[in-house]
Amino acid sequence: MDVRIETIDEIETARIRHVGPYNEVGRCFERLFEWAGSIGGQPGRVFSLSYDNPDTVAPESLRSDACLELRVDVTPPPDITIDTLAAGRYAIHTHRGPYDGITEAYRHLFSVWLPQSGEEVDDRPCMEIYRNSPLDTPPVELLTELCLPLRRLPEA
Repeated sequence: MDVRIETIDEIETARIRHVGPYNEVGRCFERLFEWAGSIGGQPGRVFSLSYDNPDTVAPESLRSDACLELRVDVTPPPDITIDTLAAGRYAIHTHRGPYDGITEAYRHLFSVWLPQSGEEVDDRPCMEIYRNSPLDTPPVELLTELCLPLRRLPEA
């Protein structure tokens, strides 16, 4: 598994909370893009934040945020939160292929890569950065960066 460690700078976001199976977050992205378009916003990166382990939390209780990188000076509707995702270190693996392979790729990151890496998981959510869109990309060519949050290195 090809994994690199990078620091991702803070990201100004518009986000909508989704509770339910991770693969059903698409409706939240549709709503975000609709709202961003209505205010003339120009979204940057498209990503999601995942808060729960699907192996230990029931599908109907999984929490995730659909996110757009977006700078706005308007008050959003009640279902959309505007805030800043803090910078942090991540182990990043680029998953190529359908989204239904993401869960297994995360399992590999946590069960194989992490124990051998000498790194520790931080308490921030996992992040998936979508590098292309299923609207115009065949499933086998989808690129998703799986970002596992890592603790900061100790100060020297």
